[in-house]
Amino acid sequence: MVMKEYVKWEEIEKYIESVSKHYQDQKISGVFGLARGGLIFAVMLSHKMNIPLLTAPVENCIIIDDICDSGESLLHYYKNSSGNKVNKYHITTMYYKNNDLVLPEYYFKEKGDKWIVYPYE
Repeated sequence: MVMKEYVKWEEIEKYIESVSKHYQDQKISGVFGLARGGLIFAVMLSHKMNIPLLTAPVENCIIIDDICDSGESLLHYYKNSSGNKVNKYHITTMYYKNNDLVLPEYYFKEKGDKWIVYPYE
């Protein structure tokens, strides 16, 4: 049986606050959220930091997602086709599980073996 961890809105708000503080002194071009989980975070961060919500990533933007588990969904933004790290985006996730593909620039919590359930699911 898979154990579940239920995330509360208050925890998401703390994450958004933490991300905004982490990037407050940097010139950020906007925020792009990966569909589906990252979209909610992107909207919240866009309002919090007063930066554009982007429909596609641009240089020096924040790419945000709810979780980086296997790293597959973020790999395209992290490494190019030659396997070299791309340094034009700021990748952040609320949860991160150690993997061989992607290490977000900033993450809020380490993910253990529990299944993460967000309040919007």
